[in-house]
This record gives sequence, structure tokens and C-alpha cells, in this order.
Amino acid sequence: MPLILPLTLLPACIFFANAVLYVTLYSRLPEISAAQGIPPSALGVALLAQTGGTLVGFPFSARLIDRFGARPVAGVMLLGATVCLPVAASGLLAPGFWGLALPLFGYGFAMAVMEVAKNLIAARVEERSGKNVISKSHGFWSAGLFVGAILGGQAASMGMTAAVELIWLGLLTLPLVLFLVLRVGDPEPMGAVPDGGPRFAKPDAFVLCLLLLVAGFSITEGVIYDWSMFYLRDELALGANAAAQIYAAFTFGMFTARMVGDDLRQRVRVRVLIRWMAVVTLLGILLAVLGPRFPFGLGFLFAGFSLIGAGVALAAPVATTLAMRHPTRSATKTMASYSLISLLALFAVPPLMGSIVETHSAIWAILLASPLLGGVAILAPKIVARMGSAQT
Repeated sequence: MPLILPLTLLPACIFFANAVLYVTLYSRLPEISAAQGIPPSALGVALLAQTGGTLVGFPFSARLIDRFGARPVAGVMLLGATVCLPVAASGLLAPGFWGLALPLFGYGFAMAVMEVAKNLIAARVEERSGKNVISKSHGFWSAGLFVGAILGGQAASMGMTAAVELIWLGLLTLPLVLFLVLRVGDPEPMGAVPDGGPRFAKPDAFVLCLLLLVAGFSITEGVIYDWSMFYLRDELALGANAAAQIYAAFTFGMFTARMVGDDLRQRVRVRVLIRWMAVVTLLGILLAVLGPRFPFGLGFLFAGFSLIGAGVALAAPVATTLAMRHPTRSATKTMASYSLISLLALFAVPPLMGSIVETHSAIWAILLASPLLGGVAILAPKIVARMGSAQT
């Protein structure tokens, strides 16, 4: 009899594997861009190719999941990620800009569809099991970032290229891909039932309020992914291992917050929780930017990156839970609509900072979303109240 992965652990495994692959590429961007001769300004444009793939992928996500089920779709998209990422890291398709941009477009498509599928799987598991798993599933994304960052630092210090590391990680991911595609232990499809409406529903007032609540957190998270290693390694001149450990502190803060996130969501009102998240994130940014100017600067960096991780951690789980409660739309289409604009905040805005990073400093990228976070800290009650009355 085949070994069956416990249902409540399945979404966590998907989040974990996806994050390890993702952070392996992004934590090693300075090496990859230097090896392929891509300056930060051009790198920012190349990273926008992933956003382009995301824009193309989301309109197909609901159709694919409704047709084939969330689990097989998530498996195929995860397999696509294991192919696109090492190709991007190696420049196999072409030297320079296009060798990075083209596979990132494919990866963006896979990420868009997988984003909807994995969150839908987590929500369905929560419904079937009666256990809160959404925050913990997102927590395993953070755990994957932590593990991937540490592995990336070790691999870089050993002289292993990012492409070779990604190939090995892809091979380790194949059992999970087969588990998903073959629906091992799954008695029924996990796709949503089509509701007869349009294939992709545009964002409405409810979804736009969600975006307003989480945009600052998503942009800050994306900036840490894209540019923090340039800040740590190029501007602060830290070694690969030290930079990877500080980056891992960000992921550890995120993981810790998400492990207690389900309890917090039950005990603390959303408007209060989001306010505290904004305050913690802003404090972390302050320590990360100003800390290196003082004695024990490394300690301030560790604390700052940990607080940023903890602050942004619950934005996605809280928003996912709320998105699933849309009064008039199916879960699949609501998640597709929300995930589109959310991932645009995560993946489209930070790459636009490439020219500023090249000509000025990555500090300005890290500070980018601070005004939005300050606004959320002040206006969260009004935004949440508006969501309560939002209709299509």
C-alpha cells in the first residue's frame, strides 16, 4: 500500500518546495547577474518578465483548476518551475538579458497558476479537516525560504553555481510532483465547481480593499526578495554566508509569525492585527536601514530583518482567508482575482527599483512601501469596515 501524505500536510509541502526553489534563484541574483553581465537596471527589467508571465497566467488559472483539479495543476506548475529556474540561472537559452528574462516569463506563468491552486488546496483542506492550516501552510513557505537561503549561502561558499543547485533541488521535488499529479490518496478532485460566470472576474471593491490592506506588506516582501542581497553584499560588503544568515533571519521571523498566525487570527480582530503588523514591519525597516551605522550593526541587521519577516508574515494568510469569504463569487475566481493584483504588488513594483538601486542605493527600495504601511497602521479600521459593506 503506498505511503499517503497526511492531507493537512499536503499544502505545507507545496508551499515549502515552491519557496526553496524561488529563494535559491533570488538570493543568488548578484552572482547570476554578474556572471551573465546584467547590471541592476537591466536586471529589474528582466525580473518584470516574471510579472508578464504572471499576467498571462492568471486568466487561465480558474479554467485549468476547474477543468483538471487543483492538485494536478499545482503539480504540473511545480514541475514547470523546476525546469524554468535552472534555465534562468544558467543563461542556457541566450547570453545576458534574454537568457534570464525568457525563462522567468515561463516561471511567472507557473507561479500565477500555482498561487491560486495551492491556496485553494489549503482552503479546501481546512474545510474538510476542520483544522486551521492556511497560516501554517504559508509558514512553510517561510520555512522554505529559510532553508533555501541557508543552502544557497553554503552552495555559494562551496563554489556551486545557482543553476547546479537548482537542478539538484528540482530532482528532490519530483516525488511531490508525482504525488500531486497522480492524486495519491485523493478521493475526489480539489478543483472548484464552475459557477457559470466569466472565466476571470475583474477585481471589485471587496478585492481592492484587500489589496489596499496588504499592498505595503507585499511590496516590502518583494523588495527583500529582489534587492536585499544587493544591500547586504554589495553596499554593506558582507560575505556570502553572513548575508545568507541575515536573509535567513527574515525568513525565520516570517516562519515564526505564521506558526502562531492561526491562533492570532482567532483571538485578535483583523483591524488590530493588521495595525500591529504594520508597526512591526516599519520598526524592522528602521533597524535594517539605520542599524549598520551604529556599533553592533550586524545585531541590528538580524533584528531588523527578523522583524520585517514577522511583520509581513500574516498579510497573505489573512487576505487569503478573507478572499475565500466573498459573498457572490466562487472561491477559485475570487482567489484568481485577488492573487493577480497581490502578486503584481509583490513581483511588479520591486523590479522597477532597479535603476534607483544602480544609481543610488538599495536602501531606497527597502523604504519604498513605508508610506503605505504607515497609512494602513492609521486607516485599517476604516478599510476593514468598507470591506464589510463591499458588494460586487
